[in-house]
Amino acid sequence: MKRLFKHPWLIVTVIGCITVFFALQLPRAQLDNNNFRFVPEKDPERLLSKKIDDTFGSQVFILVGLERKYDSVLEKEFLATLRTYIDQVEQLPKVDSVQSLMSTDYITGTADTIKVEPLVPKDFTGTPAEVQALKERLLSWDLYSRSLVSEDFRSTEVLITLKVTAEDAGSQEIIDTYNRIKKLAHEAGFKDTNIYFAGIPVLSVEINNAVHKDLITLIPLVVIVVITVLFLSFRRLGGVLLPLLTVLISTIWAMGAMPLLHIKLSILSTVLPVILVAVGSAYGIHIVNHYYDEIDKKGPFTRETYREAIYNLLRRVGRPVLLAALTTFAGFVSFCFTPVVPIFEFGIFSSFGVLVALGVSVTLIPALYLIRGPEGGYQAEAPRSTSKEELSSETSSSLSETQKASGASSKERNNQSEDRFSTIVANLFLAITRKKKTVLGLATLIVVFSLISLRSLIVDNVLVEYFRATTDVVRSDVFIREHFGGSKVVSVVVSSPTPGRVLHPDVLVPLDGLSRYVSESVPEVGKVMGFPDLVKRINQVFHAETTLEEMSPWAVSSGGVATLTQSAGAMPENAGEPAFGFAVSEEPAFGFGFETTPEKSSPSSGTGETNAKSRAPLSATQGTAAPEKTSSADGRNTANGSSIPQDVAALLSRARAGSRGSLKTADDLIKAVYRELNYQGYGYYEIPQDPARYGKTSQDELQGLVANYLVLLSGDISSYANDPLEPTAVRLNILLRTVGQIDTNRAIRAIKEYCHDRFPTDVTIEVGGTALIEGSLNNLVVQSQLVSIAVSLLLVFGILTFYYRSAIAGLIGLVPLSISSLINFAFMSFFGIKLNIATALVASVSVGIGIDYTIHYLAAYHHEWLRHGGDPDFLRRTFLSSGKAIIFNAASVGAGFAVLILSQFNILADLGLLYALTMATSAFAALTVLPVLLQIFKPAFITRPLRWDEE
Repeated sequence: MKRLFKHPWLIVTVIGCITVFFALQLPRAQLDNNNFRFVPEKDPERLLSKKIDDTFGSQVFILVGLERKYDSVLEKEFLATLRTYIDQVEQLPKVDSVQSLMSTDYITGTADTIKVEPLVPKDFTGTPAEVQALKERLLSWDLYSRSLVSEDFRSTEVLITLKVTAEDAGSQEIIDTYNRIKKLAHEAGFKDTNIYFAGIPVLSVEINNAVHKDLITLIPLVVIVVITVLFLSFRRLGGVLLPLLTVLISTIWAMGAMPLLHIKLSILSTVLPVILVAVGSAYGIHIVNHYYDEIDKKGPFTRETYREAIYNLLRRVGRPVLLAALTTFAGFVSFCFTPVVPIFEFGIFSSFGVLVALGVSVTLIPALYLIRGPEGGYQAEAPRSTSKEELSSETSSSLSETQKASGASSKERNNQSEDRFSTIVANLFLAITRKKKTVLGLATLIVVFSLISLRSLIVDNVLVEYFRATTDVVRSDVFIREHFGGSKVVSVVVSSPTPGRVLHPDVLVPLDGLSRYVSESVPEVGKVMGFPDLVKRINQVFHAETTLEEMSPWAVSSGGVATLTQSAGAMPENAGEPAFGFAVSEEPAFGFGFETTPEKSSPSSGTGETNAKSRAPLSATQGTAAPEKTSSADGRNTANGSSIPQDVAALLSRARAGSRGSLKTADDLIKAVYRELNYQGYGYYEIPQDPARYGKTSQDELQGLVANYLVLLSGDISSYANDPLEPTAVRLNILLRTVGQIDTNRAIRAIKEYCHDRFPTDVTIEVGGTALIEGSLNNLVVQSQLVSIAVSLLLVFGILTFYYRSAIAGLIGLVPLSISSLINFAFMSFFGIKLNIATALVASVSVGIGIDYTIHYLAAYHHEWLRHGGDPDFLRRTFLSSGKAIIFNAASVGAGFAVLILSQFNILADLGLLYALTMATSAFAALTVLPVLLQIFKPAFITRPLRWDEE
């Protein structure tokens, strides 16, 4: 030790240089709160999500929601503004594509051709007739509703696809792109319009902004709290500056190490400085407090005697400070055993910060004292001889006294008031602990109640719930869920190694059935879009002119071959289909694949028309000529001049019977009637599965029919099929309107059960997506909570066992901590505070910090027993020597944690509240349950001196 402090200026210089080095790293710190980063790279759900992205294209979206206050989104001026905004967004370098009302193609047919044209004509003038025609186009396919426009036509979405993978959605380039998109939207001039933004990049940016605000606000606040506590304790400048200096240095080292090691800061990085300032100050307080108690009031000193006094102070304080730091370290290092990346990183750097706070406290503070010297200055000769042995004797009392008044000054001018407070505390807890049966009974009831309440503890990590309810992020999420399909995506992928196998009816029919089942029976589902919709729509278009007579069982020719009685590809006006890609989150929610790009269009696509017959003959045999077809005045098909049945009651009855009981709205009834009449081909909006109905002899031929349909899809369908002609995998996207994971899991279970029961065994069914990644994160949070608690308790048990050379000491020491942790979970259950990525930190940190109070009391109890074991008043002396210090320490640390209540984030506010609660319950349990257990069991380790006490 003497050699270490021989050159105190060297210590100050080295620590100062290292601090400057780490401080220079701080400007390089980057924030990244992308949810994908929270889940380990090897997590099965993340691997499956990556596989799906690799198969169908990895896409990240920013969704811009536009809500008109008074008018429709189909109004001319609004659409003109929207067109200008889209043109500007498309110029941004990181934007891959933009889908909206103004950039969506509309496909219709005339005679035997397919015509592709913009959904909103370029010469749109906004006349009532044009608006009505546009509404009819939007109503022509269910997939438009709640995907492109809201049901009331007052809201629309702009879907901006970015050139980035999901893992990099939180990068600085994407942040800059989002900020530019947001600025352009507000500058576009949308009148009387509310603007919303959603998507993973949006959440990442808003979390980063809130983290910046928290760091600017919370760190100064917790410093003010610590300064106030230190001033009230010591009422000296040195007593304030020295402990504060140590925690600031440890915080700079810990935060600077993150950018040095290329670790990006997360939302938990907001907690790290607050915790280090609140917790790390205790070590400096120990040293400064004992300096004022045992050195500053003695003297005068010569240079040699002053040095000896500092050395002996460190010998006395070193062990208890080390023990307190090790237990706190154990609480933080327990997070290093979790696979949740931000929690793991928090564990690494918080543990590092604690060790730095310990090292700086026991080196820098003594070095500064040695440089400064005693307050009264040195004397040439000491008035009396004070040997090393005498100084050692004067400062070698027990462990309990080394841990007293961790934040309170013992200057004599304050002794009278402090003694009164200590007496009140001692008398209060002495009275409580005399009621041994009452204390144990209440403790048992609390434990039982807490264990029962664990069943109602909610485990959920919802990004949007990080924010206050009044923030734009939450308002945007509510808007998406209320007016559109939702923001969570579940992707169902059906695959087979055989090319084209997934086009067989025995695959597509159950896949379409899944779409219908979840839409009708799973209330959490907001929208379903996928490959079956493409097949059904093109099937509808090709049969739009089929009459009611032709919808009867098809005639079979004498050759035994079914006859196709319709010209392939013929469509009535408005029997179109869109070219649009929908999504409301970071995954592609829908891509129709009809975008007409030059490199993918047919040679004739320059005119917007394609000869459907020449590209895809739909039957091998053109048999008997079809009956002559005409169109009635209202657009319904007739054959041979006959009219549609006039018996409306019978028609409605058939429509109801054919609806399978799904008529819930007037719109459902209208569509059922359309199907009965085959109005614009609605009767064929289905997956072909009856060979006779389509002039085929087997379902294998129907597979070929679907393959022919794919030939007509000249655009990119890679979002829903991995090959444009013979795919080996197709996808269905299910959008959920859920917020929490409990409802999401219920929907996912229903989806998986259906897939297990209905699909053939020779195809592979995989269910993935963002919703399942969030569920995986929830499971990891629970796993991390259990592991970190177990590790922290085990480490604390080992430290106490080693220190007291007794396993009983370790077990007894864990009792107050266990009670405190259970109360914490009961409090969360009772008040609906969710266990998430932030609140998962509470229990283990509370074990690491709360053990200090147990150590304080065990040390005091052990010391007083050795000195006054036969004295019936020894228990009161124990409370006198430790009660005030424990209460003051818990109050000061709890106050530091309570600063988090002012955070921008709900989860950090909950974290601050729970930390403050556990500090109080840990201290109270140490002062009530622990002394009762010691009195009842009278463990042997209390009656024998420690090895270092004998030295």
